[in-house]
Amino acid sequence: MANPDHIQRALRYATGERELRLEMLDLSGADLRGLDFSEAWLRDTDFSGADLRGCRFVGAPMPGANFSRADLTGADLHGTIAAGAIFTQAVLIEASLRAADLYGAELTEAKLAQADLSQADLSLAQAVQADFSGATLVRSILFKTNFTGAILHDTDLEQAENVSSAIFDQALLPPGYQPVNNPRRSRYAKGFFGKKTGWLSKIIRK
Repeated sequence: MANPDHIQRALRYATGERELRLEMLDLSGADLRGLDFSEAWLRDTDFSGADLRGCRFVGAPMPGANFSRADLTGADLHGTIAAGAIFTQAVLIEASLRAADLYGAELTEAKLAQADLSQADLSLAQAVQADFSGATLVRSILFKTNFTGAILHDTDLEQAENVSSAIFDQALLPPGYQPVNNPRRSRYAKGFFGKKTGWLSKIIRK
């Protein structure tokens, strides 16, 4: 169960106290429907089993946060930095994850029907038996993404990147779809890693 003091801290942030940091809080099982956590620092915060329907997490850095079994139906996670975050069995139906950094995220058995993951980075993410029915993955990065047993039969994979390295074992793919690579340089999450300068920027441009 959630820590009552942590719930109050989260409510204070959502109602305007934007200077508060929300990292490493226990908000498990809490009812936080419709709250705005945009740009909140949520590193390693526990949202497992929480009711987060309609919440906003736009641009929020949340590396390592735990959303397992949470209900994020209709939530807005546009541009969030969720590298290594856990979404096991989470409900993300009709959620927006546009341009989200989901590098190495755990999405096993997550429900992502009708979700928008266009331009999201799913590199090394585990999406085993996840349901992407009707989801949009246009121009998403799928470098070594594990889609074993996933439902993708009516998913929009147009111009998805690095698909030839993704794992589609026993996955339900769109009729006639062939994972053909469309190589391009990797994109980075600027909000979390900062602007690339010097020698690193030269490597990235290659």
